[in-house]
Amino acid sequence: MRFRGTDLLKLSEEARTQVRGQRIAMIFQDALSALNPVFTVGWQISEMFRVHRGMSKTDAMKKAVELMDRVRIPAARQRVHDYPHQFSGGMRQRIMIAMSIALDPEVLIADEPTTALDVTVQAQIMELLAELQRESQMGLILITHDLGVVADVADKIAVMYAGRIVERAPVHDIYRAPAHPYTKGLLDSIPRVDQKGQDLYAIKGLPPNLLDLPTGCAFHPRCPYRQDNCVTDVPPLYEISGTRGSACHYWREVLDGEQQ
Repeated sequence: MRFRGTDLLKLSEEARTQVRGQRIAMIFQDALSALNPVFTVGWQISEMFRVHRGMSKTDAMKKAVELMDRVRIPAARQRVHDYPHQFSGGMRQRIMIAMSIALDPEVLIADEPTTALDVTVQAQIMELLAELQRESQMGLILITHDLGVVADVADKIAVMYAGRIVERAPVHDIYRAPAHPYTKGLLDSIPRVDQKGQDLYAIKGLPPNLLDLPTGCAFHPRCPYRQDNCVTDVPPLYEISGTRGSACHYWREVLDGEQQ
């Protein structure tokens, strides 16, 4: 696991602490669970400045108010002393974002940042993240199952299955012509306006047990392109072009839409 050439797993715990929050920050999936219910949101945001910057409580609280304003929480000066349960889901997610950008990280990891939010609030949160990214030029890694969200935000996509990257490509290439059966199945299962009244496509079978993965390609029990060698041989990430890769023995057939 490398960050700017440094293997993070070889660092001491103290050295990793200097990276976490300051250089790499994270927005967790469930904001209500990630926030501490017994401390005010202002205390939790200001902790970043007290611990990493050595600020006084008063100065750190002022920074907390500024950050709440920055992520567009109304009446931030009054609400900085409220507790997490006093905020809506969308506002709690904004507080998580405020905490994550407090120290101007170089990389922000957002794990399902729009889970359990309605469509309108989802759009607001993603727009906010995109705006913050443009302002600070930070890298944004978005972890999500929502390919609709990905289309609007990402430049590059890495599709994972059973803990492994099975396809990587620029965002427009993925949507125009997927090169892995799993990616194709995900895209085919997205509801479309021209399919009104029709059944949605669903990938057959169930995801594998990560403690007992199938032999060969982990996707082969569910794959319509499966051949004998898929059961025995783990496919490498074949290079399709300088910017694309697919971990499928039959990626050419998938690209061409020629199902076996």
